[in-house]
Amino acid sequence: MTDLAGTNPGTAEAIDPVCGMKVSPGETKRVALYQGHSYWFCADGCRAAFEANPKKYLGGKKRKGWFGRYIDRLRKANEQEFGATGPKCH
Repeated sequence: MTDLAGTNPGTAEAIDPVCGMKVSPGETKRVALYQGHSYWFCADGCRAAFEANPKKYLGGKKRKGWFGRYIDRLRKANEQEFGATGPKCH
């Protein structure tokens, strides 16, 4: 029996651990097994990101959703542009 990690009880939906999108396990073949659990994905990119670093997405933190990931990307872009201290106004 396969564990349906990320599924909601009583529904046939799973939550993509990378982007937080709802996924129907019966309608996608994008699945990864990690420590005896099955995780379903909306896209190949999400599955590849998960397989590269599953602990990043299962580290016990609350999923950020698309806006949290957007803010993280902005933070990384600012660090690359201005350094770790960020932009300076003077």
